[in-house]
Amino acid sequence: MKDKLRKEILKKRNLLNKRDWLEKSIKIQKKLIESDFYKNAASILVYYFFDREVMTDIIFEDALEQKKVICVPFNDWKTSTFTPSRIYSVKEIDRSKRIPQPFKKNPFPVDKINLAVVPGVVFDIYGNRIGMGKGFFDKFFNSTGLSIFKVSLAFDFQVQEEKLPVDIWDRRIETIITETRVINTGG
Repeated sequence: MKDKLRKEILKKRNLLNKRDWLEKSIKIQKKLIESDFYKNAASILVYYFFDREVMTDIIFEDALEQKKVICVPFNDWKTSTFTPSRIYSVKEIDRSKRIPQPFKKNPFPVDKINLAVVPGVVFDIYGNRIGMGKGFFDKFFNSTGLSIFKVSLAFDFQVQEEKLPVDIWDRRIETIITETRVINTGG
């Protein structure tokens, strides 16, 4: 079930035309930047987008301008885990690989992260998500034991009204931001 949904939504997302992708990404990012949880966060963990994911370039630009600490996942592909790595400029992100990540691992204390912008492919209004399938973010949140506020950015068509199939290790998202709404999931 998860794989079928993932493939279906990825196909739809990849078919977004460039203009819609850009316009909707801008709206979604602006909503995040205007939120209290973003404004109040001194340090954020945020993915750098690839393919037709909701873009995060404006978030990086704003966070750097606001002097927030920005961490990007530095991936360990063997264990499907990552280390939040602090960056000081988007020039420190290697975008030549399929999934952008910092050129160098620069660990930042997990207990100092106030907000996590979590990627995903499919979401439901209850805060459940289906990612790319390797479990990087679920493993990260489960290993920390901390309750970091989690927000996801998605296009409207990525959010389902019916509950997604979940596993016991899946972590819920507190808020989902789309181009037309902000969904507080109670996650």
